[in-house]
Amino acid sequence: MKDLQQCRKEIDEIDQQIMKLFERRMNVSKNVVEYKIANHLEIFQPEREKEVVQKNINRLENDELERYARCFIQDMMTVSKSYQSDLLPLTHDDQYKTEFKKDPIVGYQGVEGAFSQSAVENFFGKGTKNIGYPEFEDVYLALENGEIDYGVLPIENSLTGSINDNYDLIRKYGFYIVGETAVPVSQCLMALPGTKLEDIKKVYSHPQGLAQSSEFFYQHRAMEPMPYKDTAMAARYVERTKDKSKAAVASPLAAKLYHLEILQKNIQNDKSNMTRFMIISKELISNIENDKVSVIFTLPHQVGTLYNMLQIIQQSQINLVRIESRPMKTENWQYYFYIDFEGNMNEERVKRALNKMKANSTSLRILGNYKRA
Repeated sequence: MKDLQQCRKEIDEIDQQIMKLFERRMNVSKNVVEYKIANHLEIFQPEREKEVVQKNINRLENDELERYARCFIQDMMTVSKSYQSDLLPLTHDDQYKTEFKKDPIVGYQGVEGAFSQSAVENFFGKGTKNIGYPEFEDVYLALENGEIDYGVLPIENSLTGSINDNYDLIRKYGFYIVGETAVPVSQCLMALPGTKLEDIKKVYSHPQGLAQSSEFFYQHRAMEPMPYKDTAMAARYVERTKDKSKAAVASPLAAKLYHLEILQKNIQNDKSNMTRFMIISKELISNIENDKVSVIFTLPHQVGTLYNMLQIIQQSQINLVRIESRPMKTENWQYYFYIDFEGNMNEERVKRALNKMKANSTSLRILGNYKRA
């Protein structure tokens, strides 16, 4: 058995050689990034990285060290990409607008009285011309076809979580998030005038509205929750049926618009319940006052790749607000990642962080830089 001091001496000698080779390798990495910049090549080239890792694994004499060597090589390449990304120029994108269009036409999902319509007024002001559409995707199509200037769509509820359809659709259409607003959710049980609680057999609302009121339905088991396209649409449906055995869960505004009587207010589980809405646009809109950045990216299916991305954010002294993953429909067990973090695209630390994130991902797109609600 070797003496501990002798082992330490040998390790120190080996480390000395490693550091010389490390410095040499990083100098060559600098030459590589200069070539990539000159020839408009991506920093991260996954196939080349796989090739380098496997080539080095094949050089091992002791096969028992394979998984450790793989981590070592992968970490070394991550450090190299980080160094290369720091050498990239901090470009200033002046292709985005700084102001919203005056007197816009805004689209939302639902009918008059929907929470989404309240979100339109919250962000753009009362009196804004707005159009309701039956489905979420109809709003995206209307924006793509120029029928509207902006869309307002729910992205997250404080109680029931993400509205995943809108994560998928904003990626599909390639639009930008240019703002956000939060609307308090006041879910009310409403029915035709003169209806009593014991008359009600079926209650209609959006699945989110029903989920947000689950405790109420647990206490009133004679009422059957019935999923419907939208809370306000459910109120309109109940009004049109003229059937006192039917009720809806919707907003106080919907009750007023569709001449229904509120039998019980605020039946949602969490009285502080809020829904966050995003404002979408075909064009990126940003200014120096904006303090939130949203990004979508994909990663190679390898151990540690998501950790590397989160580490970049942490090392850049950036506060991560949210992370969401959505499955790729074309590849099993592969995901799109959506992250929100605090900052402005004009800040140097944010620009450097985005460069590093791009260097460590297979694809990355800025979804928006806007004012946090």
